Amino acid sequence: MSNDAEHAHPMNIAHEHEDLREDAPATSPVTELSEEESWELLKQARFARLATRDGDEIDITPLNIVSDGEKLYFRSAKGTKVLHLQLNPNVAVEIDRTSGSQAHSVVVRGTAAMITDADEIRRVEELGLRPWLNTEKIEVVEITPTRITGRAFRLGH
Repeated sequence: MSNDAEHAHPMNIAHEHEDLREDAPATSPVTELSEEESWELLKQARFARLATRDGDEIDITPLNIVSDGEKLYFRSAKGTKVLHLQLNPNVAVEIDRTSGSQAHSVVVRGTAAMITDADEIRRVEELGLRPWLNTEKIEVVEITPTRITGRAFRLGH
């Protein structure tokens, strides 16, 4: 996205919502976030939800995440989640938070891959990737985004 586009439409993601924003009243309780604003929220987030597909079913799993501003990362024990990712790497990750009368939600759609390179695993660990539980979580997974959307909400409207 060019700087001109960012300044002309600071709350617009890839111009796909221009008509929505022009028709929206000035006091709209929902605001589209730019990709840059969405990344800032993702970089602050430590908790997310991962949606994976297993045949006709979709599973949603809570995660601890970190971001380097380009990709998302999490650790996982070998098991169902890792198997789902190997069978179908297309995923969605969602973060949200409320604070006072404000809330936000960011959804990342992308592809997941296991990281096997020791130097890359060390780099991700240096980002602060820590599990909640003291269990063995051997696999490090990276999610490469293909689409990011975010919204801010004024609550109570």
